[in-house]
Parts: sequence; structure tokens; C-alpha cells
Amino acid sequence: MTSPTAPTIAVIGGGVSGLTAARTLRRQLGADADILVLEAYDRLGGKLKTVDFADGPVDMGAEAFLTRRTGLAALVDELGLSAELRVPSGLHSCFYVDGQMVDAPARTIMGIPARGADVAGIVSAETAARIDAEATAEPLAWSVGDDVNVGTLVRSRYGGDAVARLVSPMLGGVYSASADSLGLRATVPALAAVFDDLASAGEPVRLSTAVSRLLAEREDAARALAATGEKPAPVFNSFVHGYRALIRALAEDADADIRLNTQVESVSRWRGRFWLEPVGEVDAVVVATPAPTAAVLLGDVAPEAGTLLGGIDLASSVVVGMRFDTDDGLPQNSGVLLGTDAPGVQAKAFTFSSRKWPHLAERGGAFVRASFGTLADASLVDADDRTLIGYAVEDLATVTGFTARPVETFVQRWWGGLPSYGEGHLDRITAVRDVLADSPRVALAGSVLQGVGVPACADSGRDAALKIIDDLSQS
Repeated sequence: MTSPTAPTIAVIGGGVSGLTAARTLRRQLGADADILVLEAYDRLGGKLKTVDFADGPVDMGAEAFLTRRTGLAALVDELGLSAELRVPSGLHSCFYVDGQMVDAPARTIMGIPARGADVAGIVSAETAARIDAEATAEPLAWSVGDDVNVGTLVRSRYGGDAVARLVSPMLGGVYSASADSLGLRATVPALAAVFDDLASAGEPVRLSTAVSRLLAEREDAARALAATGEKPAPVFNSFVHGYRALIRALAEDADADIRLNTQVESVSRWRGRFWLEPVGEVDAVVVATPAPTAAVLLGDVAPEAGTLLGGIDLASSVVVGMRFDTDDGLPQNSGVLLGTDAPGVQAKAFTFSSRKWPHLAERGGAFVRASFGTLADASLVDADDRTLIGYAVEDLATVTGFTARPVETFVQRWWGGLPSYGEGHLDRITAVRDVLADSPRVALAGSVLQGVGVPACADSGRDAALKIIDDLSQS
């Protein structure tokens, strides 16, 4: 029988999802609860990693988080970290098109335009004309609740040029996958919702119509805010000392028994409790690991959920961080996205970190992050450091003309870094949630559930902890 006053709860995974779960459990259950955080690797943080360069720390995983409509800002405030937050410079990002850097178009939804004129500097004249013609083309066959592959959708309406030069670079920056590997409802949910609205009203469902509606809503909101005289809040925040500050604060607040280098091999029900091999008995379990690991761990206690999670692919990537002692010649932009048809380069994107973040610029010189690898092609993840650094330096010079040599570098590989939100992903996750709802004292957290961003991961950890607390109260 579970003790109502002093349960033992295991959180498997020491990333932001698991640590937020542990912190929530501690705050809700009090000092007597025995909370274990079991991390397979030798550090906390998961896919968040702050690296110390000679002039200060820089994040080599996620570097920023969305501040709007998320709970992370409140969590940061509760942890006393608000003074750590920094805002970006506001410089524009670019696309690399036909050997030139071109400002990213403002009037798109994740790279999907409504008018050819809005992307005329990026796509061909023929593609721009096709985008305009779509407004009178045969409507999409769409029923409420449908999902579709993003690449297939955009290619069928606008052509392959729009996918390769606009949509895949934008989505690739978030998911490390091309538009052809992603489902609309999970990755551009606002667009799927407009399709549903149009279909419900019996109106023709067209891509340009739906994008136009979303852009109009965005512009109306901006005008309304301007009328009040308020300045728009920053879309992104970063931490002046990196995500390390958040991870440390969560760990301290959780006051848990944190065990690094502890690989949980299996989870099974045993004598009314759970047996974790090789850890032992616990009353409840939060699984906060990547989908394939979660699939194995849930295989005995929630086999249906394990099977569903086992069908989710992971995208691998590499980040090469480069510190330079000069910024002369580095473009005055926040970064550049490279289309899938960009010739002669290996990188998929560059972030000009010292242009994007004033707190990094203050250090002098320049800092640039190069990104490689996608779901479709992870071959570069296994390349040696020297090769990757060479590609990063050469591609940076090719794309920007910046020919300085880095004085310090760091290569961070993210094997299986992000789940791929394919077509039907949300239905799969709904099914997983339904199974776990009927699995007492077992919960799931992590990027597979409701978003790959840090706020979504933190929210998933909180929600998992609250499920465990509710289950324990009914035991």
C-alpha cells in the first residue's frame, strides 16, 4: 500500500522535463517525499548544455525560449532567475538564395506565404506566380481533424521551390527535419485550425486563404498593441549565463536524490509498487526520456503506450560553436538559413550569436554557431571534429564572406536530439495519454508530447508530476 505521507517517486531523466517534474513533486508533496532523479549520463540538462569558452559561457543546445503564452516565464520568476534573462538584438535573419543572403520574408507563417510578392526575392518568378494563382485553384479536399504532410501540402499548392527554399529551412531550424518529414497539425497547428474553420463553414479550403487569415490576425494584434502605446514584448529570451542557471536552480529547488550515471533498464509492477532495475522499489514513476527509451521503459507497465512511442523517429544533429577575435565582416544579421537546394555547402544554418544576443557581443570578437544534420541525413553527426570544424569555417566564408579563423571551437553532437512530429503525431500522442490515464502512478514527460521547445518540456514535467500527485491521493 502506498504511504500517503512519504511516497518514493522516481523521475527517470534529468533534463528540463524531469527536473521540473521533480521540483513540482517536491513543492506539492513536501519535504518528507523521497524523490529520485535518475540520469543515465554524467550531467543534468539533457539536450540543454552550456559550455565555458575562454570569454564566458555559451549554450550549445537550445539557446533561447519563446516567452509568449508559456509558463516558463513564471517558472523563471519563481526560481529567482528573472535578472538572468536577456533579450535579442532584433536583427533580422536571412535565407541563403542563389549565392546571396536575402532577408527572411516577414509575411509568412513558418515560411509559408500568401502572396508571391512577399517571397519574390527567394523563389523563382514561376513559383511566385503559382502562389498567386493558388487563390483561385481547386480547393483542398479537407475534413475537420485531417492532417497532412507539410511538404506534400506546400508542394501540391505552390511547388517544390517553395518547400526547398522557404518552408524546409524554417521548420528545419526548429525540428532538424525537412517539411517532408513533418505533419501540419503538430508543427503549424494554427494553419490546421484555420483549415478546420473553413471546412466547418463550408468555405473553400485553400492554402493562401488560410495563411492570409493568420497574417491578418497577426497584423491586427500588432496594430491594437501599437494603439495602446505599449511596446511588444520580446518573443524570445535567453539566459546571460546559459541554460545552466535554469538547470541548477531546478535541481536545487527539487531537493531530490540525484543519481548520475544511472541507467534504468526496466520498469515493472511488483507487490503493488514498481521495481526499477537496478534501482529498486518505488511508489510512482515519471518517465522523462526520449521516445525510444520511454517506449522500452513503459513496455511492461503500459505496453500500448510503449508500442506507440516506439514508432516515433528521432532527428540527430551537430552544433559547432566558433569564437573569433574579430567581428569585422560578419553580417549585421542574427543568422542565416540554408535551403535544401543550396549547392556547395554542408551546413543547414548559422546563428550569428554575438549579433543576435547583445550580452555575447559585449565580450568582443564574434561567436557563431553552425548547425549540421537532419532527420533525412544524419551522416555528418558521425564525422570527426576536424572535418566538422572545417565545413563550418568554409561554409561560413562561402555564405557570408567572413573569412576570419576561429580561435576557439566546440563540437556538440546531439544523437537523437529531437522527436520527429510526423503526420498523425498528435493522434498518436492522444492515444499515449489515454493509455497512461488508465495506468496509475505512471506518467510521461518530455519533448515528444506537446512541443520541442523548453517551455513545452517544462510544462510536460509539471503536468506529469500533477498526474502522479493525483494518482497517489487516490491510492
